[in-house]
Amino acid sequence: MKWTLITHDYPPKTGGVARYLDALVQTCPCIHVEALNRLPGRIPLLWFVHQCMKKSDGIITSHVLPIGTMCWLASRLTHKPYIVILHGMDFDLARRSFWKKLLLTHILKNAKSIITNSKALDREVSTFSKRMDIQVVYPTVSEALVEGSHFIKAKHQNKDRVRLLTVGRLVYRKGHMKVLDIVSQDPTLEYTIVGDGPMKAEIRAYIQDNQLEDRVEILSSVADRKLPDIYAKSDIFVMPTTKTNEDREGFGIVYIEAQLFGLPVIATSYPGVDEAMLDNKTGILINDTKEAIKGAIERLREPQTRQAMGKAGQEFVKANFRREKQFSVFCKMLDCE
Repeated sequence: MKWTLITHDYPPKTGGVARYLDALVQTCPCIHVEALNRLPGRIPLLWFVHQCMKKSDGIITSHVLPIGTMCWLASRLTHKPYIVILHGMDFDLARRSFWKKLLLTHILKNAKSIITNSKALDREVSTFSKRMDIQVVYPTVSEALVEGSHFIKAKHQNKDRVRLLTVGRLVYRKGHMKVLDIVSQDPTLEYTIVGDGPMKAEIRAYIQDNQLEDRVEILSSVADRKLPDIYAKSDIFVMPTTKTNEDREGFGIVYIEAQLFGLPVIATSYPGVDEAMLDNKTGILINDTKEAIKGAIERLREPQTRQAMGKAGQEFVKANFRREKQFSVFCKMLDCE
C-alpha cells in the first residue's frame, strides 16, 4: 500500500515530533511525505488533503487539528482511510473547547488507527474516544546517536565536581531555573545547558548575576553529531519538567538519549516520562520540587552508583527504543511491502 504523511513538523525542523516522523519514514518505505512549510487556510488545506488522499491508499497525520479534521472530511468523500498519531500536547490542545472536543471525537472515531507515543497517553485517549484498539509506538534514539555511543567511551572525570546536563528547549516547564538555583549554592556542581528558546536571555542573566560563568555554559544550535561528546563529558542528566496549562512532557526523547550514553537520569515523575526510564535502576523519578532535585543529585554523587545506573540505562534503551523495534509495528499496520 502507498500512504501519504501530511505534516508541518518535519526535518529540517527540529523537535520531538519531527524526529519521530523522520524515524517513521526511514523505517516504512510505503510512506510518501508532504511536508508543509506553513498551514494554509481551511479550504485550501481541505483541497490539498483531498487531492493527496485521492492519489494514495490513505493519509497519516500527527496533527489532529486541523489536518486531522480535513482527513476526516476527505475520507467521507473518497472513502479512503486515515491514521492519526497523537502526542500529549496535541491531544491537550484539541480538548480546549466544546467545538474542538466535538471535532476530536469524530476524527478519532472514524480513524482507521490511532497511534500514541506512550502507554499513559494511550489510556487517556482510550478513555476519551472509547476505542480499545489504540497502539503505542515509542519515540526512538537515532541511528547516528547509537553509532556514536559505540565510540564515545571517555567520561568526564573530575573528582571534585559533578557535571549536570539538560538538553531541551529553553522554556519554563523544562526546569532549568530550579537546577540553576541548586548549582549557584553548590560550588562542586557544573552545568551544561543545550538548547534555545524564549528563556535564553533570562537564563543568561541569572548566570551573570550569580557569577556562574566558570561553572555553567549554554550551548545553542548544537548539531546532532556534536551531542555524543556533550553527553560523554557529563555525569548526570537532569530535566525536572513542570506541567503547565499550555504544555507537558509526554515522554521525553532526551531521557533515552542520555541513558544511551550511560548517564543516570533525574526526571519529574509524570505519566509518560516514567516509561522513558526505570526508577532507581536507570535514574531517579522525583516530585516537582527543588528539594527533590537536590536530594537526587546527592544520591548520584557516588561514581559507582552513576556507573551502575548508566550501564543499566544503556541496556534498557538499546533493548526497547531502537527504530526498527518500534516502527516495524507501524510498517505491518500500513501493510508496507
